[in-house]
Amino acid sequence: MKLNSLDEIVEKYARKSSPRLKFFYISLGCLFIVFAIIGIWVPGWPTVSWAVPAAYLFSISNEKLFRWTLSNRWFGKSLFDYYSTGKTLPNHAKKWIIAIITIMSWISVWLTTIAGDPGYGQIFIIIVWIIGVYWIVWKIQTREEEVEL
Repeated sequence: MKLNSLDEIVEKYARKSSPRLKFFYISLGCLFIVFAIIGIWVPGWPTVSWAVPAAYLFSISNEKLFRWTLSNRWFGKSLFDYYSTGKTLPNHAKKWIIAIITIMSWISVWLTTIAGDPGYGQIFIIIVWIIGVYWIVWKIQTREEEVEL
């Protein structure tokens, strides 16, 4: 079921947290937003990938900031689509995410090998890569592609 309005999304996903955690979540969410904004201008730096965890942190701490992440002009449409379809990704996006994670992980393995790591760093990177790909493939639902005529 697709949620069609900002109010429906906020009603479904916004939660309250304790006052102590609220400050922590808002601070961390703002840091992620700064990283997302950097991604608007720096080629290769992700934007929405930083905005998604920020939106989640705001959804459990500050309704006003959560609404802002879903409606701002830079990455709001992507976040709105993500939340309105039940936190799903289109199949082509999942494939690109997996490809980018794989490429960057293997570059990291190669660089740690060149740096002289005896193997512990490479094993750690490979384990994190496996967990990331597993999460994208099996834990994030795939959205049906909408065909525009």
